[in-house]
Amino acid sequence: MSGSKQIRRKPILLALLVGICGNATLATLSVSQLAFSIFPIVSLVLAAHLLYQEYLSVPMEGDTPLCTLLGFLIGVFGYSAFLRTQFPEMGSNYLSVMISLVLVIWLALKMGVAARPNAEK
Repeated sequence: MSGSKQIRRKPILLALLVGICGNATLATLSVSQLAFSIFPIVSLVLAAHLLYQEYLSVPMEGDTPLCTLLGFLIGVFGYSAFLRTQFPEMGSNYLSVMISLVLVIWLALKMGVAARPNAEK
């Protein structure tokens, strides 16, 4: 898979962090069970700034933009599932867990982590 060699991991990890921090910021502002904290807001700003600087410094080639979007969505749905596990009165976390698993499998296939080994002839 030649496209997997062009995928950089730094923007994917930063997008994952932006997704987690963005969902945590919205949760601290809107969920009454959570205590307010300034740390998700600060980490969201810093992670988004680092992701933007990474975007400006190195061009995103190949499947990197798609994998970055997948990382962001994994962060959003993963934190949502974690939050609903912590506070069951918010509702079921089944859909968030299933979407997260599908996105993680798709990301692993795109990056070549879960690729099948080639059969030797």
